[in-house]
Parts: sequence; C-alpha cells; structure tokens
Amino acid sequence: MKCLIISGGEYSPVKLNEKYDLIIACDKGYLYAKKLRIKPDIIVGDFDSSPIPKSKNEKINIIKVSSIKDDTDTSLAIKYVLRNGYKSIDIICALGNRLDHTLANIQMLKYIFDNGASGRILNKDIEIRTLKIGLNKIQKKIRKHKIFSIFSLSDKSKIKYIKGSEYDTKDIVVKNNFPIGVSNEFLKNEVSIYVDSGVVIAVI
Repeated sequence: MKCLIISGGEYSPVKLNEKYDLIIACDKGYLYAKKLRIKPDIIVGDFDSSPIPKSKNEKINIIKVSSIKDDTDTSLAIKYVLRNGYKSIDIICALGNRLDHTLANIQMLKYIFDNGASGRILNKDIEIRTLKIGLNKIQKKIRKHKIFSIFSLSDKSKIKYIKGSEYDTKDIVVKNNFPIGVSNEFLKNEVSIYVDSGVVIAVI
C-alpha cells in the first residue's frame, strides 16, 4: 500500500504519477494540499502554522495533537502509516525553510527503512530516497541535471558496486561521518547501485 504525506516545509509543486491509497496532510501541509488540488484523507498536527479546517463538507479526519510532543507532525504521520501497514511512503513539501525540520525529515527516511518500508522525499527539483539492500536503479530526475549523491544514514554502509556513473566503484564503505559519495554524475539516464548492508540514501 502506498501513502502520500504532505509536510509543512517549503511549498514545492510536484507532478505526481503515483496512485495513493492514503493521503495525509501535516498541519500547514493542508494549505499546500489545497494549492495542489489534492484532497487529503487525514490532517494531523498541532495547528501552530495553520488553522484547523472548519468545512464539514470535506469529510476529512482531523487528528489534533498537543504542541508539547517529541515528534514533528510529519513523523507522527509517518508512524501512523507504518502502524497501519503501509510499505511505500512519498513525502512532499518536506525541504527548505527550516533546516532543523529538513534534517528531521531526512532522518525519518531511516526510521521508515528500519520499519521495513521504503520512503522518498520529493520536490520539483530533487528526489531523496532510501536504497534497498541489493540492486537499485536510479534515474536522472531532470534531463540537464547530471549530479547524484549517496550518503549513509547508518554508521557505515557497504556498497558492492556503482555502475553507469562518472565515478564507478566497487567494494566501498560509506560512513555517516564523511561524505565520500557526494557529487557523482550520471553517464546516461540510469545508474545501478548494489547495497550490501546499511541504510543508504540517494539524492538525485
């Protein structure tokens, strides 16, 4: 099952080609959903950055939480969908504006991975996604943009090989305290990355 989460970061219109079984807006993300003409099934948040929707005609389930909490609104949404068995999670409007929330949303990709699901953060220019253990194929997001990077969210990750890039390599260890995987390039439209272990994200 697939879920779309609309976070409350910087507004970034994204062309979505997926069909989602559930759509959740997080606080200000509800205002973004209206801009994108997307109707969420659920709105979750403490509503510190947007008013609580009052329209009774929209039939949206509202989950209001206290502003005194350990989780961000986005992480609450992620935990909700994981508890309900969703295995594929796309998150939009999750970057920019506040660096702390951007970093928190990227950290949640590891939480998603650790709980047996796959996650992506999407905006109009960038895709950040976790790579599964085994073979992964990534594609250029923008025709003229050749750059991609990989980072380890775990202490270390083992990469069996990277093929189809400007800097192909094999049997490397990527650690979370040194960005050895930054700024590689696509030679064509697709690169193959084989992950032996660890939690790896690709920034495309």
